[in-house]
Amino acid sequence: MLGVYPFCPRRGLALCAEEIAEILAAASSGSTVVEVSVGIGTGKAALRSSGGLVELGGVTVDAGKLASAAREGGEDDVFFLTERGEVVKVAFFRGHLYYKLEGLGRGVAPTLEISGIRMHNIVGTDPWRDARRKVELVGVGPGDVVLDVCTGLGYTASHAVARGAEVVTVEKDVAVLEVAEYNPWSRLLAHPSVTILLGDALEVLEELPEGCFDAAVHDPPTFRIAGELYGLEFYRRLRRVLRRGARVFHYTGWPGKHRGLDIQRGVARRMRAAGFRVLRAIRGYGILAEAV
Repeated sequence: MLGVYPFCPRRGLALCAEEIAEILAAASSGSTVVEVSVGIGTGKAALRSSGGLVELGGVTVDAGKLASAAREGGEDDVFFLTERGEVVKVAFFRGHLYYKLEGLGRGVAPTLEISGIRMHNIVGTDPWRDARRKVELVGVGPGDVVLDVCTGLGYTASHAVARGAEVVTVEKDVAVLEVAEYNPWSRLLAHPSVTILLGDALEVLEELPEGCFDAAVHDPPTFRIAGELYGLEFYRRLRRVLRRGARVFHYTGWPGKHRGLDIQRGVARRMRAAGFRVLRAIRGYGILAEAV
């Protein structure tokens, strides 16, 4: 039985330390409006301050807690202001791994960091624009049923559902989804047209019906971390759940670039053996293929 994850976005505001410092400065100067990150860009929020409390966008917190976060937070830390007045740094250990929502600047979708490794491509782009590019490459349109392998913060699924698709997205690590629930840019994961399946992608694909998807985006961690998601057996199972003619974009990145390695050649060979036709290999980025 496939497990469906009930995604529940946290209610509150996600802010960086710089924004918190600006909020405190604005409150002390008597300003009544401040610009903050609200997900998919920035926006204006009403600001009130009295009796050591700061009310911002319907959330009321102790000014002292905000000041502590501003002092202790690094440039890339993200803090979440809850409806109950808590100021929570979006970072935690789960077992031996450290999960962190990493800010990339005001109005920019954050990335996910796991034990110091960023889970998004940010070379010459940002996570939100990069996800849009992947969805555009497979040509997602209204009414399509799309498979998104490796949900992460849900940016790929968000772009697909925004284009009118129905999305099934697969994530192995529940801690990743817990981080996403704090991220305002991830809130479309709660859209009724998105289903999050919790489990190992190899096992999940084995349980899905044959030929049920019109397109897919496969955005795995690096080969070193998740080599099984670059293997022939995975590609065979992926091919089985795609209809004939369905397009898939497989992000590869360019690990080993400075050692002269090129994993795309092996990926393309295995995808062909699994029943795909390679339409385009984007050097250092990924492979666009079609189910045949």
